[in-house]
This record gives sequence, structure tokens and C-alpha cells, in this order.
Amino acid sequence: MLPGPPGYGSSVSPSALCCFKLELGPKRARKSIGALSGLLSNLPWYGRWLQEQLRLQPSSMFECLPGFDCESDEYLTEIFFPLCSKILGILKDQDAPSIDSIVESLWKEDSIIAGDKHQYLASAATLVFGITGWLTMLYRPDSLSCPPSEFCIMDEMDGHQGESHMSLKQSRMGSSKRIPEFLLGFGLMLPPANFRPVVDVEELKSYDSLQTVEPSTLNLFLLTTIGGVSVEWTDCLSCHLELDKNARIVYLYRYPSFCEANIRNDVTGAGAIHACASVSPNSHYWGTRRDVLQLLEEILLSYRLFIGQNIRSRRLFRKLSPFQGMSFIVRDDLLFKICSNKDLNASLGITQRNSYELAKDFPHLRTRLVRLNSHLNQRKPRSWSELWLDNRDSASWLTFWAVIVIGGIGLFLAFVQVIFQIVQLVYQLQAPDSQ
Repeated sequence: MLPGPPGYGSSVSPSALCCFKLELGPKRARKSIGALSGLLSNLPWYGRWLQEQLRLQPSSMFECLPGFDCESDEYLTEIFFPLCSKILGILKDQDAPSIDSIVESLWKEDSIIAGDKHQYLASAATLVFGITGWLTMLYRPDSLSCPPSEFCIMDEMDGHQGESHMSLKQSRMGSSKRIPEFLLGFGLMLPPANFRPVVDVEELKSYDSLQTVEPSTLNLFLLTTIGGVSVEWTDCLSCHLELDKNARIVYLYRYPSFCEANIRNDVTGAGAIHACASVSPNSHYWGTRRDVLQLLEEILLSYRLFIGQNIRSRRLFRKLSPFQGMSFIVRDDLLFKICSNKDLNASLGITQRNSYELAKDFPHLRTRLVRLNSHLNQRKPRSWSELWLDNRDSASWLTFWAVIVIGGIGLFLAFVQVIFQIVQLVYQLQAPDSQ
């Protein structure tokens, strides 16, 4: 038997191991991964992605799991996955637990070693904090550069601190708070509907005035060609559509299948991200369970608005490399399907339109879409090629080029007429001499 904490179950679903293709001996006891099996079976990339995240962590994170080896698939399936499943169960079953209460529950079940030693307790809290981030994909822990007195999350946006990650660290004293209140200390990872965090006066005006958006006027192609914006791909769904104005970078979440899986899991209550919702129906700064479900649907729909419904954006997407430098097994096929195909897969359960009402269709991503649209409106074409590509106002675009074409033809005909007149004049001047 592998060394490690006692108290795990008795069997593991073969489908949950498909992404690892393990051949464990028939006499080896396999551990139950419970509710986590849904994510592992529906998301072929997710198990290996989890393992890659573990490899980025210091050994001190696993002091509460003696003998744990993140490089071993056997340890992963017999220790780590069951532990994730238990944390997922606690998040579901308890009413907005805290990191401290989750650690206490795991310790009572003998799932971790905590005891009275400070390093074990600190390791357990750090591990629970990390697993919560990985199960929700709202953040990734940064345990390497984090001081012992703080919880830290990775800088996903290269120094830009948007509304989702306003702060990259907070005191460990926050571990006693409920998960929604604790995560709010980092930023608005799960915003409520139609929340306005903007402080810029111009952005506030745009927020109030912009009611609808269309794929023909707000899309990836226009943002990159006219807006001068580049694309960075992120593993955190909370950073989706964040815009760094100074660096002119828009951040896009690269795992839409995680959203799809958690939309389905909302029916069974299996998704950890749903358990991080606010328990108060009147929360002004954090989304409720209904808000979480709507946010996941909006993220899926945003790929269609931003890329899938515009032919030039689809062509541009096919030239991008969302998983550059990453293993093939951690790539999300749904990203390519939802962004590259003209027609929408009906099984996703979202409805695309030619025009979207922000307050109705994107109440949680509204601020970010307004910010992207404002940035695009502030940018003007600077060359003839950009003028040709910029057809946001189709009437003005057609009028402009009609004037250019008709005027050009008129000038050409006038020029030809002048040439003929010159030739005729020369002929007349030469005619008397010939006589």
C-alpha cells in the first residue's frame, strides 16, 4: 500500500483514469474519487492539467500528505484525486465553509495529517487553498514566492490587476472567513449581475449609453487590426475578457469545456465553483449561485460574439496558438469547435443572436465588453488598409468607398479627356504644316 493518509474509499472509476492510461495491478486498492469523477470523465485534459499544476508547487505544500509524490500517477489517483473529491464534497455539503473548517473536516476524517504541529496546519491550509483554486479555475495559487503569513495567487495578467484579481495576496487570517468573503479579498472573481466597478467617468458614460453589441462591430479581428490589441490566453476563467489598456492585451480563457461541464454539474450540484457562490441573495459584490450559472453561460456565448460569428475573426483564430508550449493532452477541443465553426452546436444550450442586449445577455461580463468597445471606438484607422477593414459603421463605410470609387472614376475619365484634348490639339497644330 502506498504511504499516505488513511481514510480513503475502495474503488476508482476506470473512466476517471482514461486521461492517464494507467495499468494498476489488480491487487492494488484503488481509491474513490466520488464527485470529481464527473469532471475527469467529461474533461480529458483536466486530470493532466491538475498534475502539471502540482509540479509547480513547493514540497512544503504537501507536508500534510507524507510520502506524496506529484510525479507519480499512482499517488495522484490514490491520494490526490480522492482528497480533491472530499474537498469538493465539503464545499457542496457545508454552508459556505472556510478554509479552516475544510482543514478541520479533513483532519477528523484522517485524510490529512494536521495534529498540533504548525507546519502541518500551514501545509494543510495552503493545500486546501490551492485545490479550491484548481477545482474552480478562478485562480491558481502562488506558493513559491508567497511569504508564510499570506495566501498568494499567481499573476495571470503580467502585472495588470483588473477587477477579477485586484490583489494578488492577503493575510492568512482570512482563512477563517467563508469562502466567498475570503475570495473577495483578491477581487471580483464571481461578480453579480450588472455590477459597475468602473471608476473612470468616460467608462461610466459608456456603460450607461451602450445597450447592445453586435458581432460585426465588436470582434477579435477588429480589436487586433483597428484596436491594436494582442491576445493572451489564461487558465483562469475569472480573467476572461480582461483588458490591459496600457499593454493593449485582452485575456481570453482557454478552457470553455470547463464552463460547459460545470453548467451540467449545476443540475447535480457537483461543481465546486457553484459552492463558492454567495449564500446571501442580496449580495452586492459577489455572485449568487444563479449568477455563477449565468456567468458560465456568458463565457461560452462570448466566444461566439467575439470570434465564432464573424468570418474574419474565425480565420484569425485559426492562426492563433492558444496552447502553445503546452502538452497536447491538456488542450481543449471545445475551444476550437466553438471558435472555428460557423454554426453553433445546439448541445451547448446557448442561443446566439445577431445583436445582444448587454443587460440581458451579458450582465456579468457587461463591464468588460463595454471597456473593449470603448477602446475600439477610441481607435481610428490610420492607413488605407485599416480604412478598408474597418466596416463597423456599414453605411458610412459604403458611402466613403462609394465616394472614393466614383470620384476616382471621375478623375480618371477627366484625365483621359484631357489627354484626348492634348492629342487633338497637337494633331490640329501639325495639320497646317503638313499642307
